Amino acid sequence: MATQDRALDVDVYWSMRSPYCYIALDRCLEMPKRYNVNLNLKVVYPDAIKNPTIFEASAMLKYRLPYQDIDSFRSAFFHGVPMRYPDPDPVIQHATEDSIYGEIAPFEEQKIAHVLIRTAVAAAEMGKGWEYLNEVMRLVWNGQKRPWTGDNYEHLRRAINAAGIDADKLFKDVEANGEKYDALANKHSEEQIQNDSRHEGVPNFVFRNEPFFGQDRMDMLVWRLKQHGLTERTEAE
Repeated sequence: MATQDRALDVDVYWSMRSPYCYIALDRCLEMPKRYNVNLNLKVVYPDAIKNPTIFEASAMLKYRLPYQDIDSFRSAFFHGVPMRYPDPDPVIQHATEDSIYGEIAPFEEQKIAHVLIRTAVAAAEMGKGWEYLNEVMRLVWNGQKRPWTGDNYEHLRRAINAAGIDADKLFKDVEANGEKYDALANKHSEEQIQNDSRHEGVPNFVFRNEPFFGQDRMDMLVWRLKQHGLTERTEAE
């Protein structure tokens, strides 16, 4: 039985397409087991969909994508997390002659992202968000199933069922209420810029309006929480 100490609340802004979110997953799952803390999951659409001109900015900042390739895999190796880039990429892109980065497809064409983000948001709304991520984030990012979608999302459906969620009901829900879950994802994005730094990156841990951006800020987050009375859970004999 856990202690009765008051749990502190942290909002966690999360993208299913972010390698750094995936790298942070195990530590996110461990935190509430060790500490009296609630991690409130807030799933957002990937930056590439929220801002289709992102590749134009990346082309100007030529270090960004090459460095991310190096750093994300280095970080995954450092934390002992098996990782491969998702196949297929949740964000659909079209090749263009004038850009090595291609072009982001319009929102209405982002069928894979719609399924992935809407089911994630719906799972979080039913209080099963972290169980969903524990299965689905690994499916997308660990490379054991390529394509991770399978035929008619069969792999995704199995992962959702493994999370203790009825995949058939969840798919029917998001198909019937896609706009509802898009609105919630957009609401989360709007919430992100309300904190003191107006930071939209992920993973972003926000405690009392103070953002901790990145998987490499989790130790600092715990340090701050302890300043506000964070306690460890103990088991009664």
